[in-house]
Amino acid sequence: MKTIIIFLLSITIILTTISIFGQAYAEKGFGQPITEQMVTPIGKILANPGQFAGKIVKIEGKITDECPAGGWFLLKDQTGVIYVDLHSSYFAIPQIRGKQVIAQGVVKKEGSQIEIIGEGVRLK
Repeated sequence: MKTIIIFLLSITIILTTISIFGQAYAEKGFGQPITEQMVTPIGKILANPGQFAGKIVKIEGKITDECPAGGWFLLKDQTGVIYVDLHSSYFAIPQIRGKQVIAQGVVKKEGSQIEIIGEGVRLK
């Protein structure tokens, strides 16, 4: 009987911890808060990178691929796919491939490569 009580108490503690951290993640996200109001379609950034280079943008879509350590991901919306780099922002995300997210960051263009230097990410 004592073993069953200890087991049930352990399960309750584990489930409570998961619930608390899951809620905190959903509300807070990672990195800096998302402050931009308008969402910019990824295709618009890719079509006009010079117009957006060095500017902060808010994008949203589905994570289609990601770094095993959480340092980068590919974000896809209905208009395109873009690389989001988190390495230089000093935060990482957990494995959330397939999830819808909102991301904010600075557009960077080097040669033909266009990416977002991510500043903040949160679940949509």
